[in-house]
Amino acid sequence: MPHAIMLAFTQPTSAETEDAYNDWYSNKHIHDLVTIPGVIAATRYKIAQEVETLPGVVGPEQAYLAIYEIEGETEADLEKFAAVLRESLANGTADISPNLDMSKLGASLCLPLTERLERVSVSGADAS
Repeated sequence: MPHAIMLAFTQPTSAETEDAYNDWYSNKHIHDLVTIPGVIAATRYKIAQEVETLPGVVGPEQAYLAIYEIEGETEADLEKFAAVLRESLANGTADISPNLDMSKLGASLCLPLTERLERVSVSGADAS
């Protein structure tokens, strides 16, 4: 089964703080979080807010997304991870920048329902 994930939808406090926010998140925060027990990997994304995915479908209001792969197979595992994460923030292992808009933070812990599916290569198949 694939790993559980944590999704973090974030944005800076203002356009003026965006560069400092991105520097902190990309060069410090994400690196701090991958040292927390239970975190396997992390990737950060800029949400393409101007691209309409489907007509009428509204994307998140936040400008950024970080996806953390984490160990866990049950909600109890995720609760244990969340406790470790909260402790890491409380004890300074990881910190929160004043440039992160906490009022707009969205975070979710997710368990996989299926195996990872990948496009199958059909090279060499007869195309006629």
